[in-house]
Order: sequence, then C-alpha cells, then structure tokens
Amino acid sequence: MPDAVFPFADGVKYVSNCSLKLSGEPWQFALTHAADIDAHWQAATKANSSYFNGIVHLIDSVRFSDDVLEATLTRTDFKSYLYWRLSGYPEAGVLDGFGSAVIRSSDGDILLAQQMPGNVNYGFACLPSGFIDARDVQPDGTIDIARSIAREIAEELGAVANHVEREGRFIVARSGTQLCFAILFDAALSTAEIKRHVEEHNATSDDPELEAIIPVARLADIADLKMLPYARVLLEALFAARPKF
Repeated sequence: MPDAVFPFADGVKYVSNCSLKLSGEPWQFALTHAADIDAHWQAATKANSSYFNGIVHLIDSVRFSDDVLEATLTRTDFKSYLYWRLSGYPEAGVLDGFGSAVIRSSDGDILLAQQMPGNVNYGFACLPSGFIDARDVQPDGTIDIARSIAREIAEELGAVANHVEREGRFIVARSGTQLCFAILFDAALSTAEIKRHVEEHNATSDDPELEAIIPVARLADIADLKMLPYARVLLEALFAARPKF
C-alpha cells in the first residue's frame, strides 16, 4: 500500500461512515509462508493453549472519499495473523484493521482495558476492541463494523453495553500497520459503576476477557502506559481536541 496521506500515512480522522466489504482475494503472504506459519503455530499453542485459530479479516485496500472511508478485507485465520504480527508486521499487502470502542464515563474518563493473560494483547492498555470475524460479515459480503464494536462492548464489559449511547461519527486512526475504526460512546455511568459492572460480568462469565479497567482523563495519564500504537495515537488526538470531542 502506498504511503502519502491519510489513510496511507499515520493520522486520526473523523468520518461519517466506514464502508467495508470482502475483497474475495486470498492473502498471498499466508499462502507463501504456509509451512512457516504451521510450525510457528505449533510452538505458539504449546506456549499458550488458549489460542484459537478462528477467522480473521485484514484490510487489503483502503481509500478515503467524500467523508467516507472505504476498505476491502481479505479472509484469513488467526495463526497466519499471529505469525505476521510476531514477525514484526513485515510488508504483506495488508493492514491490521479492527473496530474499537472509545467509552467516556459520566465522570469524563476514557476507559482503557487490560486484557486477561493468554490474550494476544495482554500487557497493553487497550481500547475495548476485537478482530473483524465471521460474525461481522453479512450475506452480501459487507461488514457491519458498528455491530462488531457493539458486540465487543457486551462481551468485554457486560451490562455496561446497556448504558452507552454512540456518537454518530467514526474516528479512524492509523499507526503503522494498524488501522482502527472507532466509535465514541457516552456512558450514563460513573467510572466506579463501570468497574463494578465489569467485576460482576467477570464473576459470571465462563471466559472473562478483561483483567482491569484503566481510566484516563488527560495526556499525562497515558504517558507511562504500555499501549498499542493506534491507541496512543487516537487518545493523543482526542485529548488534544478537548473540549471539542
């Protein structure tokens, strides 16, 4: 993919919509490196038995036009994605695209999350997010990224999903190979109430995803956090724009 201006270069932009669909094209990188991917997967699953080789979709083309971000995605699997990621994201003709929820509590905090051990993003402060998987693909091949994000809120934060209201626009953030489709949600709950809901959700879930909620309210709060690049770029832009956002 060329590097010139957003979305081909790092940045954050508000857009009215994100139009995503399957390209139907195979991921050539996964085909070329199939043997290495299989060997890597055997070692990875021995080290982390919680890994599951589910469907993952990666962006193979993207453009920005008339306030809409349009992208096509190729279907692959988690083991191929993991090999690519742990190899340092070498050039592979794709971007790591996913949906994220920017949840703002009634106190004004933005809520980051610490995933449970065994998850691929364990150790990082992240926005609630997840892979674009088979459940997000409609019969016509379009991808409902807003529904994907809403599902992640319910899966990770439980009843908090019943107390949030979405802002209309999408916030798209790119940092290197990561391209995040984010939606801002206002929660009718304080930070303490959200933490309590997550604790209750974890207590009744067979497979809780979050270890902790990390509230942040200003740039200084994220300065020393270990974060994925997209999340830092996105939050830096949001905090710089306050009180506008």
